[in-house]
Formats: sequence, C-alpha cells, structure tokens
Amino acid sequence: MTFDSVTCQLVRFAHELTIDRVPEPILHKLKLHLLDALGCGWAASGTAAASLARDAAGLLGGHGNCHVFGVRRQYSAPAAAFANAMLINGLDHDDGVEIDGKGLGHPGATLVSAAMAALDQSPCVVEGQVLLSALAAGFEVNNRLIHALQPSAERFAQVYGVAQHQAIGAAVVGGRILGLSDDLLGQAVGLAAAFTCLPSLHKYNWHARPLVTLKDGVASAAQAGVQAALLAQLGFVGSRDVFDGPQGYWRMIGSDRFDPEVLMRGLGEQWYIGHGSFKRYPACRWLACALECMETIVRNTGWQAEEIDEIEVRTFARLAEDFMDMAPGSPADAQFSLPYTLATVALRLFPGADWYAEEIMRDARVRDVMSKVRAVVDPFFEQRMGGPGRQPGARVTVRHRDGQAVTQELSVPLGSSARPMNEAEIVAKACGNMSAKVARPREWAESMLGDARWHGHLRSSVELVG
Repeated sequence: MTFDSVTCQLVRFAHELTIDRVPEPILHKLKLHLLDALGCGWAASGTAAASLARDAAGLLGGHGNCHVFGVRRQYSAPAAAFANAMLINGLDHDDGVEIDGKGLGHPGATLVSAAMAALDQSPCVVEGQVLLSALAAGFEVNNRLIHALQPSAERFAQVYGVAQHQAIGAAVVGGRILGLSDDLLGQAVGLAAAFTCLPSLHKYNWHARPLVTLKDGVASAAQAGVQAALLAQLGFVGSRDVFDGPQGYWRMIGSDRFDPEVLMRGLGEQWYIGHGSFKRYPACRWLACALECMETIVRNTGWQAEEIDEIEVRTFARLAEDFMDMAPGSPADAQFSLPYTLATVALRLFPGADWYAEEIMRDARVRDVMSKVRAVVDPFFEQRMGGPGRQPGARVTVRHRDGQAVTQELSVPLGSSARPMNEAEIVAKACGNMSAKVARPREWAESMLGDARWHGHLRSSVELVG
C-alpha cells in the first residue's frame, strides 16, 4: 500500500479520528443514530424474525462473549453482529443515508451491531469516547464510500446492492473498538472487502413472495466486518489497496464508475455523517412519500378507515409493479407492501412493531382497506425515480364514501437532509420502539447480562445519548 494511495489515506483517517475533531452538531447527530438503532433493535426483539436471527447466531457461533437483543445466551462476535443487525433492520425502521435524493443503505444496523459485538469482545471496559470515535469513523467511511461508488442509472437497473458495502464500515468500527493498529485496520478493511456479499437488490423475489430473509444485506455485512477485524487481529492479511485502481472495490461490488475524490475531498472537514437519514415509518423508504401523504390526509380530514372508498397512488413503476402485494405472508413482505402499509396508516396504528403484530396482519379491517388501494404509474414520478436522483415520490388521492376526494403529493421522503425529522420526533420514536417490547432495558441488563464489563459498556452508551 503506497503512502499516498486512497486506501492508505482513508484507513489512516479512520484510525486516527477522535471525537474532539468532530463538530458538535455532527457528533450529536451520530448519537441520535446510535439511539435510533438501539430502539429499532429492541422493538424487533420479540418478533418471529428475532427468534430466527438468534437461532442462526447459535448455529454460526453459539459460544462466545457477545449478547443479542432479548436473550441471556452469549454468542461469538461475528454471529452476534449478524443477529443484532438483522434485528435492528427487522422492522425496516432503521436509519439510512440520503445524498442528492438517493437512499444509500441502512448503516446503523450494520455499524451499531458491529460496535456492540466489539464492545463485548473487548477484554476491558471501553470508554464512551472510544465508542463514539469508532462509530464516527465507521459512519464517515461508509457514507463516503457508497456515494463514491454510485453506479449510473443504467447500471443501477442491472445490478445494485443496498448495504453490502457496509462490511467496510463495520470493519472500521470493530477494528477501532478492538484497538487495532493502523496497519491491522488496513488489513481488516481489505479482508472485509473480500467478505462482502454480492449485490442483490434486484433478486429479492419481487414477483415470487416471500421476499428474501436477508432483505437489506445488513446482517451479512455486519458479520463480515466483525469477522474481518478479528482475523486481522490474528494476523490474517487482506488487500492493501482495495479502493485503488480500475479493478478496485467499486468494480468488485458491481458499479460501473467510481470517484475517489468523493472519498478524500474535505476528509475531516466536510462530514458525510450529516447525510444520515431517519425513518418515520417501519417500511421500505420507497413507500415513505405515499405513507406520509396518507397520514396527512387522515389527520386533516378525520376520516376513519371504514369511511374510505378508494385510495389511488400515482407513483413510479417499481412501486406499482413490485410493491402491490395484496396478501403479505410475513412482516418482511408487509414492509414492502404498499396496500398493507397504507392500511396501517389509515387505521392510525403507532408506527413500529404494532404494524406487524400477528393479530394486525390477520385483521379484517386491514384487508378491507388494502382492497381499496390501486397504484398508477405516473410519468412525472417515474422520471424522478428513474433518473440520477432516484427520488421515490407519490401523489395520493383518498375518496370518501360520500364522494369527497382529497389529494396530497410529496417528492422527497421525510428524514433526509432535505426534509429532516426533528430531534424530538427521533427521540420519541426510539422511546416508543423501546417501550413497545422492552419497557425495562435496565432490568434486562441487570438480570440477563451480569458481567461487570457489559455494565460498563451499557452505562457508557446510556450516558452518551443522555
């Protein structure tokens, strides 16, 4: 690895970053991402998907020092990272990255779960400042990397992965918390690149439900990143110039272009952490504009679900073609169903785990509203989504049984830098997610995670988010 290579410079930045170099507003936002991820993980901890994730962790590495949301059992670090990432992403309520209108993955699920595993794997209590420094480095590298390797619209239509690249950020987070040297952190990044899974967005079983279990790639990325950090610690050698040259990581992950200047320009001065986004709704971000339109109409009119005669959604082709599942058989399928999620909004359900409770998914009122939804491809929204911006807008018209009709339109989802959620709503969301399934996180820590080392980690995390 040459001294001035992109890989070398990026790894050095990630290794040397401390929180005193991070502006306070950016640091504060990072803490909100941590809080948001923990809330999402807790909310999903009692779901069927959580049991599946923990069973997988048991098979992948059932003996170790690392904890998973909701159980006493301890697992290996890669297995725990896999399960916790799957849980944080389990309700599709977790954070994202949005740059120039494009949604670019779910970093919190991968990076926070990598941090949790590394905290447990560490032989001593890790101070809160170390945790925040590791997360800052991981988020910054992750967000720059996905922007730098964005494909053309034509390549996006052929091959794309939502979060596979997050293995790199997870290796940075895990490596920093484990105290890897500059050289070993570089090895971890190279190994994480080798462990990165194939891009898979277009092969989710869109037309052959159920959808794939690992729908966003966050769990495999977390496992790969933590595994890479641990193997580097053992002395495994990884690629030393993985981001450099015409056969670099961008090519490996399926893109047709790469801008190394995005990785390096303003590093340590212009903060890509600030491009992190939050989600109001526990559903695919591509549904967010339609759901917010529906929520606004229901709130402004006061109409009850049973009074609605029709819901028309004018939107882009992918939503009309791939997201019109009228009989979702699982919460994962429902998270990508426009009719189902619109019905939960019409019924005024609190956005969180309640949307996918078994009794709700069987509720006749939900099915009734779903039957009234139709989607129409609109050239305006198709152009916006099919162009370089990939902005998933929608125009929703709700018709009352008495003949009245109300229309609402949005082009940019809430939660991005263009339309940020306010801090009070982000905190309320986290509190709601935690209380939905785990009203007693302190009791959980005391009764289930008895060792003093974990209590130190937990105390530091609680202090960090205030």
